[in-house]
Amino acid sequence: MKKILTFILFFVSLSKVFADSLIVNNKDLSTYIQYSQFLLAQGETVIGPIQLLPVGKVDSVLIKPTDKDVKVVGYVVEPTKENWVENLVGKTISIEGEGRLVRGTVISVKDGYITIDTKNGVVITTLPVFPNRLSSALKWQDLMAPKITIKLYSEKPSSSGINILYPVSGFEWNVIYNAEIQEDKVVLKGFYEIKNNTAVRLTDVSLYIKSGERTIKLYDKTVIEPYTSKLVLIDKFVLNKAKEVKLESKKFLPDGKVSVYKNSTFIGYGNLTNGVLRLP
Repeated sequence: MKKILTFILFFVSLSKVFADSLIVNNKDLSTYIQYSQFLLAQGETVIGPIQLLPVGKVDSVLIKPTDKDVKVVGYVVEPTKENWVENLVGKTISIEGEGRLVRGTVISVKDGYITIDTKNGVVITTLPVFPNRLSSALKWQDLMAPKITIKLYSEKPSSSGINILYPVSGFEWNVIYNAEIQEDKVVLKGFYEIKNNTAVRLTDVSLYIKSGERTIKLYDKTVIEPYTSKLVLIDKFVLNKAKEVKLESKKFLPDGKVSVYKNSTFIGYGNLTNGVLRLP
């Protein structure tokens, strides 16, 4: 007889989450690898709902158990609604206005009305407009996140890891070079620039960049804040002053523009192409 267990809060306390990974492309969609570990019964186990990133493309999910004895039977995706208000269903909110406060769990949002289950019973009211206020303790990232529920089959009871892979938008990487002319020397520094153009905050994530078939690991664990650029030093060179200099480095040095300074003054742009530095 198959055992089907619903993954509820009891199992949350027993699950362990390891570092997720972000693989950033310099133009196309990036890849997010979300890892969790769960207790599985022998037979079928239903786990979820698992919250994904709001910027994830849930029509392109790949689920990969780390244990070869665990199989994916199927899964259900709850996508984010285009109208953000509809994402309030099932969430606890507060509505303030006209001298009253309504607080409870949203049952439905329809035709300009919101139905809320409060401690005093069900309340149906119009969606608030300024200066009334609708608020939630949830962060935007939690409120707008799609969810996935997965059915797994295990040959035996086990603690198994699950990798959920999916494309994400809003991340990209670039390269930044700056050179400072110092008498007969040139000091060149290169940085990988990782841009987060989203409201998503990533914590304890392994960070990679990808260029063609090349994948470079930058951090085992790092934090990526919303709407920021994170710069990571590639290498530093002290070169003899010349119009053209061939660089020797084991690091990946992408082609890019070079900001050039002399006597603490910006004098123009050079470039680094195929490992050759050219100054203005």
